[in-house]
Amino acid sequence: MTSPQALEEIFPGNSELSQLMRTADWAATPLGPPENWPQGLKIPLRTMLTSRFEMWLGWGPDLAFFYNDAYKPTLGTKHPAALGRPMREVWREVFDSLSDRIRSVMVDGVATWDKALLLLLERHGYPEETYHTFSYSPLCGDGGVTEGLMCVVTEETERVISERRLNTLRALADGPLSTRTADQVVNEVRAALTLNGKDFPFGLIYLRDHAGGWHGHPCSYDAAPLIAVEWPLRGFEGGASARRVPLIGLGLALPCGAWDRPPVDALVLPITQGAEEPFGALVLGLNPYRPHDPDIVGFAQLLAGQIAGALSNVEALTSERRRADRIWVNSRDLLVVVDPEGIFQSVSPSWTRILGYTADEAVGRSFRQFIHPDDLAAALDGLDAVNQAIDLTAFELRYLSKHGEVVWISWNTSLEGRLIYAYGRDITAEKAQAAALLATEEQLRQSQKMEAVGQLTGGIAHDFNNMLAVVIGSLELLDRKINDPSPAVRRYIDAAMDGAKRSAALTHRLLAFSRQQPLKPETLDANRLVAETSELLRHSIGGNVRLETVLAGGLWRVHADPNQLISALLNLAVNARDAMDGGGRLTIETQNAHLDEAYAQVNFGVVAGQYVMIAMTDTGFGMTPEVIARAFDPFFTTKEVGKGTGLGLSQVYGFIKQSSGHVKIYSEPRQGTTVKIYLPRMFNVTDDLPARALAAVNEAGSFGDLILVVEDEPAMRQFSVDALGTLGYRVFEADGAHAALALLDAHPEIVLLFTDIIMPDLNGRQLADEACRRRPDLKVLYTTGYTRNAVVHNGVVDPGVQLISKPFTVDQLAEKIREVLEA
Repeated sequence: MTSPQALEEIFPGNSELSQLMRTADWAATPLGPPENWPQGLKIPLRTMLTSRFEMWLGWGPDLAFFYNDAYKPTLGTKHPAALGRPMREVWREVFDSLSDRIRSVMVDGVATWDKALLLLLERHGYPEETYHTFSYSPLCGDGGVTEGLMCVVTEETERVISERRLNTLRALADGPLSTRTADQVVNEVRAALTLNGKDFPFGLIYLRDHAGGWHGHPCSYDAAPLIAVEWPLRGFEGGASARRVPLIGLGLALPCGAWDRPPVDALVLPITQGAEEPFGALVLGLNPYRPHDPDIVGFAQLLAGQIAGALSNVEALTSERRRADRIWVNSRDLLVVVDPEGIFQSVSPSWTRILGYTADEAVGRSFRQFIHPDDLAAALDGLDAVNQAIDLTAFELRYLSKHGEVVWISWNTSLEGRLIYAYGRDITAEKAQAAALLATEEQLRQSQKMEAVGQLTGGIAHDFNNMLAVVIGSLELLDRKINDPSPAVRRYIDAAMDGAKRSAALTHRLLAFSRQQPLKPETLDANRLVAETSELLRHSIGGNVRLETVLAGGLWRVHADPNQLISALLNLAVNARDAMDGGGRLTIETQNAHLDEAYAQVNFGVVAGQYVMIAMTDTGFGMTPEVIARAFDPFFTTKEVGKGTGLGLSQVYGFIKQSSGHVKIYSEPRQGTTVKIYLPRMFNVTDDLPARALAAVNEAGSFGDLILVVEDEPAMRQFSVDALGTLGYRVFEADGAHAALALLDAHPEIVLLFTDIIMPDLNGRQLADEACRRRPDLKVLYTTGYTRNAVVHNGVVDPGVQLISKPFTVDQLAEKIREVLEA
């Protein structure tokens, strides 16, 4: 079962998806337990979960689906059921259309990119028109073969639809201005009546408004304002034909006119456009001197038809104008009209929401008054291009809001006559996300580099440890066998031992950097540890450096390996001493700290939460940004040749990362350096911690105790047998698990199994499990030169497991054997 600490490392953060992934039963899926997942999956997962950019990844033959919180809106109701399911099932409605892109990544290893691709997604139970810009990138497993893909995506549905609205506005730009309005139609009717005034003393057009009311418009040359009447007019109930109606029957208050004999009758014609109910009526007063002229009705019907056509066009354009007005008022993006000089003629209300200025503060002013000074030259070049009828697309500029904030706007433009119509989208958040993504990608590359170097150095250290164990052990045994050697022989033995021990220290540092050293974490009070370590640090930094400690009250507890933490502090102190040539001040400070999501976003691999911080500050010559960027790289040093290995900070980095912590360097040339270590707070602990004491070494064994040594490396096995024999133990040896089990069955007096972990066939853990099943009272001690094995998970030794790391001395072996036997 994967430990909670391991799950926190694989699925970092407190986001909803991080928590869902930590609680999922991955062992029941084809992916298996997360601790066995390859780094090619774990590293991109950490990147995705700590990013605010929309991301998802698929892994394995079925592309098991992982995604972050930013991607949830794209999934809609498919969340959270989509987690872990095959991509083909998650996006079944578009999978076939994406299959070529997936094949390009998974088969050919070639990344893909699409801009505003139309996808009909069913994220709310029905097909939706959506547009997405996204890239597919291959993810390689530990064997270098593509096993998954990473998708970084931006939904652009709103942008595409907004641009479509801009095109609508462009189309409307010339329409209403070149087409007759309702008032123009009335004026045209008025002119027609004037030409035929002897036939029609007055005329009225009744139009139905959008609220269902009717309003009269005088059309005669000298008509006065009318008194409103109800519609339909009494005596006229509609219909498609003209009606001759007595004016007195209409209940109509006639307009005053320059006639000597007022009209008695009127001709009423419905204004229709194929509708059942007329949307207007033309009321024409008849000339009392020619009330029955046959040409009057024909002319009136022709005039009504012309009015109907004109007014229906006006009605449609008015509706279109209302729709355009709604777009203008409600658009979340900027819609502007600019003259050739860059003066705003009109701006949409969104100008206030995005930049803080009201429309009155913008109209009549030049864009130069709002543009960021560094982008003014580019903006002027863009204005020149638009005035030459070159449309701009995704033309990005920075503006300054009314409150002084920088706002990125992406413009699309169109020149219509002398006016420039433009649509601008606020991309400030996208710019920030893109910058964060670039930073994350750079940190990911750095993490992958450190991981690759760590795997290489860890593997080398493992093999080297086995060889060193033989060398150191043989030298110790040689020293014990030779009684009172000559000074020359003693000097040779001491020199060889010193070189071997220094080599062993080097391999331990390599293992620390590669996060492969076995840790034994304890609940620690960092204040107590710093206080207890201060004297050791003073001896290490010398008398010309003053050491000060500033310890916070109420400090939280941490869970870390105390010896490794002391080693990390010692490394930092020595580096600080070397940076303060001639003396200075070294300050160690502790405090409780909270690293928030914003900090985690810009520091790859950091999980937001509560930490205990240990900071070490010197007054030395400081570091340049280039040196800081490489400070944790193994073998990188700015010291003279022979003055350092370049592994001190690498060891600190590896230990802190292995402890699920964070380390950060703050420095400037000639301003000193601060290195901050952050270790996760440990919850639910008591304040009373036992004092740490060193166990006394008792190397004398109980004569007669029988130990079984199991080691597949002959030289290492022989050293172990000889060392234990020297310590007074009886020893059996076996080169593998099957021989060892046979010896255990044949010799029930064996009290301790001393076994290597990495062996062919059955490993040491499997051997011990079977041996303890047969002999529950059997003691077990493991040894290894490598920690990615059966008893060390994520760098932490399993509870109850006794382990001694190669290489070890005879004295160290004696102490460990006695500890195990007396437990």
